[in-house]
Amino acid sequence: MWIRNAVAFGRRHMWPVTAAAGVAVVCATCGLLVAISWMANGAFLAGYLLAAACGDVLIYGIAVPFLLWLPRARARAD
Repeated sequence: MWIRNAVAFGRRHMWPVTAAAGVAVVCATCGLLVAISWMANGAFLAGYLLAAACGDVLIYGIAVPFLLWLPRARARAD
C-alpha cells in the first residue's frame, strides 16, 4: 500500500521529485569519486562500502525520474 502512495505522491509532485533525484545523482557521483580515491589510497573497506551506498543512490536517482516521466498506459476504449 505504501508503494502506491509513494507513486501517487511522485506523480502529484513530478518536478520537485525530479529535482531531488537530480541532486541525488550528482551527490552519488561525487561520492563514487571519493570512494575510488579511498580505495586507491588504502582505506579499501570504507571506500567499498561508500561505493556500494552511492551506487544504490545513483540507481534510484536515475530510475525514479525515468519511471515518473514514462507515459502512462491507458486502456483503449473499443
